[in-house]
Amino acid sequence: MPRPTYHSYPCHSVLKLIGYLLLVAGIILLFTCIPGWAWLALIGLTLMAAGWLILRLCSAWR
Repeated sequence: MPRPTYHSYPCHSVLKLIGYLLLVAGIILLFTCIPGWAWLALIGLTLMAAGWLILRLCSAWR
């Protein structure tokens, strides 16, 4: 039985354009609907995760 390839599922340029438009619309809605304090909390969580990762990498080299 032949294995399916990427060419088995054609993607028309119109569908690709609609996909990009939906992605952009979702990103715009995300940025406009999330309040400022939530962005600061996400930045804080990201900084904590980066710090934890750096500390884990430093202790792994010992």
